This record gives sequence, structure tokens and C-alpha cells, in this order.
Amino acid sequence: MKLKYFTALLFSVFIFQNCIPKEEIPDIKEEGNYITRIFEYVYGPGQHSSLALPADTLYFKGDPALHSKWVYLGGFGGYITGAFERNVLNHEGVDFEVFALRGTAPEPAIVYVMQDENGDGLPNETWYELKGSQNDSTLRNYWVRYYKPETDSANVRWRDSHGETGELLSAHGAGNSAKWWWASITTDSITFNASRLPDAYVNQSTSEAQLWTIPRDRFQWGYAENMYGTDFDNVNASNRLDISNAVDSLGNAVALPEIRFIKVQTAVFQRAGWTNEVSAEVRGAGEIHPLAP
Repeated sequence: MKLKYFTALLFSVFIFQNCIPKEEIPDIKEEGNYITRIFEYVYGPGQHSSLALPADTLYFKGDPALHSKWVYLGGFGGYITGAFERNVLNHEGVDFEVFALRGTAPEPAIVYVMQDENGDGLPNETWYELKGSQNDSTLRNYWVRYYKPETDSANVRWRDSHGETGELLSAHGAGNSAKWWWASITTDSITFNASRLPDAYVNQSTSEAQLWTIPRDRFQWGYAENMYGTDFDNVNASNRLDISNAVDSLGNAVALPEIRFIKVQTAVFQRAGWTNEVSAEVRGAGEIHPLAP
């Protein structure tokens, strides 16, 4: 009796499953590979200093389709580092995308990648830059040191590795832009080491009005928050990047079979008149399946 009952039960399950309309059978897909851990977030002096909160790193984790927030990176040097849930393999073509805030013009950030060869789950090995279309004009091994102003509304003085000095001019009309020094930076100065891209804006101002524009072909591919790029996905508001573009600190190509960590860092050091500094805003990163369109 037990054997007959079991056989009948199997037959009933088979009939039931095959009666479900095809369109009602769920399409089971592998869960996406997004950033799941943040290691560092440092805002570079800029006009959104009072809006950038350490807790905002939450908006660089997971699927950005589930929220509408972002992380301010600030002016040149500001960055965030994180780890994917699992390794991103270096396939033919693009491998992952960095999501950014939609805007009216590019605010390019360079993306760095790192393997986890020692398997300890920490970004304690070598960062490699993903080169972009301005690779030949990229200034590597560059640093800028910013000095904390005496008051919140005072200018931020700086000097760089080439002996140049200057000031970031605070205030821009908006109430949030008077203070450029991030409250989480408690030291009297901070130094950012990064590759520097060419200036983004071209000054076309006249005596009657200021006009600053970014040429459409200035940043063609290879950078985060670059909606002018040929690698920009307008649907996802993301730039699609290829691990095969990795280079070392001297600009030499490096072959990486996979990566686990990324660092996204504002890479333009320019205050373009009334537009203020060029500062990137990002919303996470995700692996691109090799069979994806």
C-alpha cells in the first residue's frame, strides 16, 4: 500500500507542475554581485562638505536600484573604497559598472582595483588604476595637501607635489557651500595621493557673463560619473569598466585575472568659476555578467 501511495503522489506532483502556465514559472537568476563592505570614505574639501555624512556609505553598498541616494566624494582626492561580495572575473569586454548621480556634465573619478591574493578579505595589497581615454595626459603619483581654514567660511589653502599653491574659494550662493572643510577631518591638514586628470572645464566667459563648458570629447571612456562617455549606460546611470585596462603606478599594463576591491576617487583638480570644484558623486558598483547586453 505504501508503495502504491508514494507512486500516486509522485504522479500527482508531476501533473500539477506541468499544468502551471509557463509564464507563471519564476525565472531564477543568480543574485547580483554588488559592493557589500566599505573600508574607507574620505570627503575631499568642496562645496558639499556640510551635506556629506559618514553614514552615507550605506548608499554605496548593494543594488542602487533599491534606493535613490548617493555618496559625495568632494573635490580632488576624495574617495571611497569597498569590496564586492565575491571576486569579479576579468572576462572579455566590460566586467563591472560604477553607478553615479545623474548630472548635467561629467565630474570624472578614476577607478582603482585590487585583488585579494592573500585571501584575508582586506584591501591591503596593490591598487591598480583603470586607465581611460585621457591616459596619456594623466598625471600620476601626484598629491595635494589641504590646510584646515581658521573659520568655516574661510578659504581652504593648498599646495601640491609640484610646488604649486592656491586656495579653494568658499561660498557659492547656496547655504551649504560656505563651509568646505569636512567635519570628520580632525587634523590641521590632509594629503590626498592620486592620479590627476586634465581640467574638465574650458573658460568661455565674456565680460558680461561667466561661461564654463566641458567639451564632449574631453573624457571619452574609462571614468566614473562620466555621462559623456561611450561606456555610459543611460538606463542605469553607470559607466561600464574593463579590468583589462588596469595599469600600475607608472602607467604600465597589468594583467589581472579578477578583482575584489575598488576605490573611486575624484580626479579633476579644478575650480571652474561659479561652477566651483569638480566633485564626483557615486551610488555603488556591480558586476556585469559576461552574457549581459
